[in-house]
Amino acid sequence: MLNLKTISAALVAGAALASAQCTIPTEPLSDDIPSHFRIQVQNASRPEVHNKYMNLFEAGGGDQHLFIGPVGEPTYDFTLVDGVVFNVRKNIRLVIGGEWSEIDHTTKLFSTARPDPDAIFQPTYACNPDTGLLQVELKFIQWEGEPLGGHICVRHSFDGSHEFRYNPPGNTLIDVNRECIKVTLVVLPTGDGPSTTFSTVTVSSTSSSSVAPPVTSSTTTSTAPTSTSTSGVLPYTDMTSLGWRYIGCAPEERWTTDGAFRTLSGASLSSDTMTNEACMAFCGANGWAYAGTEWRRECWCGNSYAPTRQPLTTLVSLNKCDYRCTGNSAQFCGGDAWLSLYAKCPPAGPCENAVFT
Repeated sequence: MLNLKTISAALVAGAALASAQCTIPTEPLSDDIPSHFRIQVQNASRPEVHNKYMNLFEAGGGDQHLFIGPVGEPTYDFTLVDGVVFNVRKNIRLVIGGEWSEIDHTTKLFSTARPDPDAIFQPTYACNPDTGLLQVELKFIQWEGEPLGGHICVRHSFDGSHEFRYNPPGNTLIDVNRECIKVTLVVLPTGDGPSTTFSTVTVSSTSSSSVAPPVTSSTTTSTAPTSTSTSGVLPYTDMTSLGWRYIGCAPEERWTTDGAFRTLSGASLSSDTMTNEACMAFCGANGWAYAGTEWRRECWCGNSYAPTRQPLTTLVSLNKCDYRCTGNSAQFCGGDAWLSLYAKCPPAGPCENAVFT
């Protein structure tokens, strides 16, 4: 069973990304990951797919096809058993077969409950191509019953999406009209299921190009944050003493119809010791204007967010962000695809939380 070691505590404390170094542990990883995770796609040379996510798409007969959005359902509860990726909620697993292409000899990677040949993976340590920090990848081993090797790739599909495919070992054929782009699959723990100690950071390659410059951090007198109950209803964590004001509980893509993207997409951090002050320190140290915690153990940063993700200011809206932080059970770190959203207070301005009525 996989037991991932905690990466540098300096990361949680907000160490600068540019100075981060990656040391690959020598111990091998198990081919079981019982904790739920999301699958991120990486190819730093191809921004159209880099740092995107694997979604499930209903295909009929109980099958689910695999896409990079905007098509499909964002999926946060994959597991790995004996090297095979499962989605327990839908009782399906990743397999290979069907839709073989005569042009480039690739074959469809999809998910089903039928006894099709499995796609077999092995978790392995690697360095994140953007940050240089340690991450766990799903190294493709083989299509069950076929020769070892090959790789997973994605090619353009409908509505701006990309579908997942298998490219066999030694294959050099390319479809010039629908190139299948080789990708790396990365484990992003979501914190549900048995505990897995693991930290990871991701940075969007396009996050800073279309947003305003980062906010300059102010100097404040730091006191311990407090969990605030608003009129005895569901609370949030007051971070104004550290220069961050609470905006509200913001929806992620699962609860909206505006597209498959994160509410904050600049950088992210996952940790089994997550607290709100750790998240604010991480985002603040790297110049981000907004920070948010989610699913007990995730931290997300950005310089802007879509108007469609603006939190409500009703008391009932706080109900979605009632998950206790993994690093401090007295604090609240978002919910299931709901983000406890904070904004950096201006250096000389007021620092007040939103009012909920």
